[in-house]
Amino acid sequence: MRTKVIVELVESCLKVCIGRKIAVESLFNTEPAVISAALSKILKQNRCGKDFDVFVVFNRNKITVRRVELPSQDPREIEQMLGLYLMRQIPYQKEEVCWSYQNLGFDGISNSHLILAVVLKNVFKNIVSSFVPVNILPEAILMSSQGLIYYVVDACRNKIALPNSYMILDIDTNYSDLVLVYNQKLGSSVVIPQGAAQLNDPLEKEKFAAEFKQALVALNNEIPDARCEKIFLTGSASSLVSFVENISAQDFNLKAQYLSFKEYDNFLAHGLKDISLSAILGFSTQVAKDDLKFILPEIQIKKEMKLKLKQLMILGVSLIYILIMLGGIALVRLTQRQSYALNLKNRVTSLGKDVKELEDITSKLKIARQYADAKSSALTYLNGLNRLCPDNIIITNYNWELGKPFTIRGYAQAIPDILDFTNTLGNAETFKGAQNRYTRRRKLKDKDVIDFEISVK
Repeated sequence: MRTKVIVELVESCLKVCIGRKIAVESLFNTEPAVISAALSKILKQNRCGKDFDVFVVFNRNKITVRRVELPSQDPREIEQMLGLYLMRQIPYQKEEVCWSYQNLGFDGISNSHLILAVVLKNVFKNIVSSFVPVNILPEAILMSSQGLIYYVVDACRNKIALPNSYMILDIDTNYSDLVLVYNQKLGSSVVIPQGAAQLNDPLEKEKFAAEFKQALVALNNEIPDARCEKIFLTGSASSLVSFVENISAQDFNLKAQYLSFKEYDNFLAHGLKDISLSAILGFSTQVAKDDLKFILPEIQIKKEMKLKLKQLMILGVSLIYILIMLGGIALVRLTQRQSYALNLKNRVTSLGKDVKELEDITSKLKIARQYADAKSSALTYLNGLNRLCPDNIIITNYNWELGKPFTIRGYAQAIPDILDFTNTLGNAETFKGAQNRYTRRRKLKDKDVIDFEISVK
């Protein structure tokens, strides 16, 4: 399971909530390098790996909030109308600001109620730049006021029944945030410029009381149907319950109650006193899909590039894996073929000995057959020649091979003697088909003789 890391930056410190564990690092300035070093130190001390999602919480005092009513329920039309509203109502170019909205619902007649939050892009610069050295891309940039709602809901779970509408006063170091919750959603919010550091001064405390009264009046006028009866105090307001209740109960009939967590109390006992951790603790329990989220184009592009790079890496690893598998299969098949060829070679070598023995036996059988077959035996031919050869024919040579013609060579004194001998052989059963292949005259001891060659097929 991925760990949720909530980061909030104020002028004097960096607040971080890892899971439910709180860490605060003091800052001597808000330069990106200082913030980055502090964040890296906190993550290292808490042994955070890479399996976490980072959410950035922006202080309410840096955000302009307006409650807007628009005659439409279509999200596309609402965004277009809000774009025109920004151009008319905000003294900045549209490209200089980053904005977000939350749809609070339709009034049932004609209008949709919206909460619009606007912040200058250059306000994001330090906090966003500080994430670059630690190679972190925030999942979203949230508004602290909504974290206060989640904080109150979690603190009251199974203890206090929350009304449909109520108020929250969160006191931080240098400012306070008064939130009106209507129908369990963020109805509106007002910033009071005094915080815990200023409330130690009696004069500033009086200013705070006046600002607080004006904020209550503004919120009640903004949503007359809210009719709140309770105000929950969070952050550094633990010692101001009576002070706030005296103001709120006198003209607004609001009962004050301070809410805290065990983790919060433990931290305050050993850490900084005059800070509020309510927003980061609230977002550590829940981040809703419809919360106000600021999306910077630079972060969105980097996240998309990171996602594409991850997809390419997965694709590359998959291709390498497939190539390795194919190479392995080819290697196995090659090895099998080589093994099969070697096996065949060994079998051929083994059978070669038996074949040689068989060839020797076959050769012997051929020789034996020459003598065993009476018709084609050499002895039969010799016996026939001994019987049929006349005295005037001298045989000098004969050639006999099994399966080949039987050849007789010799000489006589006259050609008719040779022809008569050829006819005599042809009439015999053994020499049937005998033919005289050639005759040639030559001298032998001062006598003329005629050489001949007779072939029997």
